[in-house]
Formats: sequence, structure tokens, C-alpha cells
Amino acid sequence: MEQTLGQRYQELRAAYDEEFARNRVLHGNRIRCARGCSDCCHQLFQITEIEAAAVSVAVREMPEERAARLRARARVYREQRARMTGAEETWGSLPPEGSRLACPALEDGACAIYEHRPLICRKFGIPLWNPDRPGRVYACELNFRPGDAIEDGALIQIQTGLHERAKQLQRDYNEAGGYRDAEPLNVARAMVEDFRFAAEGRGPGDMLR
Repeated sequence: MEQTLGQRYQELRAAYDEEFARNRVLHGNRIRCARGCSDCCHQLFQITEIEAAAVSVAVREMPEERAARLRARARVYREQRARMTGAEETWGSLPPEGSRLACPALEDGACAIYEHRPLICRKFGIPLWNPDRPGRVYACELNFRPGDAIEDGALIQIQTGLHERAKQLQRDYNEAGGYRDAEPLNVARAMVEDFRFAAEGRGPGDMLR
């Protein structure tokens, strides 16, 4: 039986979690990511419609009081982010250099939507290879100082495979006529608005059950 887009996304999330775990074993205490370390939670990034669907599901599955608290923070975040980026933020654009803003999912030093967090949140902290930008290996400077040697004979092969799987999933979503939002998506938008319909490439009238 052919997998759905949602099932493939869940498997991709698990694969990124496995890659993070592999790096923890390989690099040991050099990777100090833990509850209370939230440097990556202050980065400005965009997410896909499928990722937005997962965040919307997470917020709507939690107790209403907690969900309302997250949505309130998300509304403030959206206003602050709009002031920081202005009309310059478009799909794929980079935020102004040095921009930092706490993610509305950050609560008491931890992620309130941890099991449903986007892919970028699952891989930040370990050495990262992007085959579209092969000139360097990126790593969180709290774990690896500039110039540190990173010895990992499997990194390029594994992360190239993950990168291609993510790109193929998005291509298949697009080819299936999946909903594409005109404005860049982020975690705050997915909290305040309801993108559950996008989980399987559907439109706003087809809510995820």
C-alpha cells in the first residue's frame, strides 16, 4: 500500500531524530543540547505547509488553557517578527543579520510542541551538510567552535540522503496540488491559524480528521 504524504513526513522526522542520536554517540559530550539550552529557539526560520499542519495538530490536541497561552505568545511573536523583517520577508528570504526572537513554542526552557517540531529543530545542534551548499559543514557554535575538526565518514552520505528525501516530499506535495500559502509560514502562524488540512496536500476546505 502506497504511503501517504503524512506518513512519509513522519518517517522523515524519525530519520532526522536518528541522525541526531547518531551524532550524540559519535561526538559525545561535545553536543550539549538539553532542556534549558534554547539558542536555536531564537532563530528566525520558515516552515513548509506539511510542517505547519503538524504544528497546528499539536496545538489543537493540547488542553485549551495551554493552547490559548501559546496562541497569545504567537500573536505577539508575529507582530514582533513583522517589525523586524518588514515587508522584506518572502518565501526563502533570510532574516536581517543578527535577528533573534524567542519562538512562541519555547516555554520554561523547553519546546511545548517537541514531538511535532519542524525538521530544522530536529537537526540543529549537530554538524550539518547541505549538498546545495557544499562549501562547508555548519555546526552550532555552542557545541563546535569555528575551526574544530569534525570527523565523520558517514555525514555526507546520510545527510545528502535526508536532504533529498525532504526535497522529494515537497516535490510530491506540490505535484499532488497541495495547498501553497502566498505568505511565508512559521511556527507562530501555524499556532494561530489552522493548517491541519495541509497534512495530505489538501485545501482549506478539507480539514484533517
